[in-house]
Amino acid sequence: MVPIRRTMSVRAATAATVVAVALASPHAQTGGVERGGRTRVAARSVERVWPDPPAQARIRFVTSLAPQTSARRSLLRRLWTAVSGGSDAPAMAHPYGMAMGPLGRLYVTDAAGHAVHVYDVRGGGYSKLNVDGESLIGVATLGGRLFVTDSVGGSVICLNAAGRKQWAVGAEAGLQRPTGIVAADDRLHVVDTLAHRIVTLSPEGRVIGSFGSRGNEPGQFNYPTNIARDRSGRLYVTDSMNFRVQILTSEGRYISDFGRVGDGSGDLNRPKGVAVDGEGHVYVVEGLHDVVQIFDSEGHFLLSFGEPGHGDG
Repeated sequence: MVPIRRTMSVRAATAATVVAVALASPHAQTGGVERGGRTRVAARSVERVWPDPPAQARIRFVTSLAPQTSARRSLLRRLWTAVSGGSDAPAMAHPYGMAMGPLGRLYVTDAAGHAVHVYDVRGGGYSKLNVDGESLIGVATLGGRLFVTDSVGGSVICLNAAGRKQWAVGAEAGLQRPTGIVAADDRLHVVDTLAHRIVTLSPEGRVIGSFGSRGNEPGQFNYPTNIARDRSGRLYVTDSMNFRVQILTSEGRYISDFGRVGDGSGDLNRPKGVAVDGEGHVYVVEGLHDVVQIFDSEGHFLLSFGEPGHGDG
């Protein structure tokens, strides 16, 4: 595994909430797409890097997308007005899952807002997909379509490029509490937290198979939550109550795992989101200590960044 040699920019994180990008203010609709104008990145006065100097910086804070909360309402209003002359920025009530789609579009689920926010990272545009769901958690893109999990509704919802619902599958697929989802090679891998397993669906919602059961042995899960895939097709699952990340093949064969309860670097007391970059580095959100930890593809700890608080980075 090659160590991290160049500086990597963190462009978004599930729990990051400090505004540097002004968002368009859409008009309310029921279902479908709300479109806004072009976004502009505000100048930043804060430079955050990890690790701290004098060590060589590996991670640099770039920007973040923030909801309009009561605590920041006046700040966001001033920011939005100064940049675009508009009124209020669109609110994100409870941002959770993220997926980067084609053409630089970032999709962010809003668990409490019944919507998927779409940010054009390259062009600066914004739109909002209103989705008929109770608690939108995971999101994935495949073949020009969007796949969203509704954990409370117990379903996976497919949307076309225009944001229109194509199909939904739930109890008929044996789903109880779908959360994380990842898509590749004409397959959707869906984490079912309450069933302690991974369900594999076709892009049309047909069940292809499933793997996993409750337990703490290799290949078993105890309330899994999120899932990622690397370029070779290996799956990375946050096995929350086993305090680890499991690495498996796309068919569910156990490869290895890493993590444990503790206060040291690399320990996973409350693992949440997981992602893998093009070089095989694994990023795991550690909810208890409010940091993101980086591991190599074999699970060896490399670096962590972030800290508790509401400030930049």
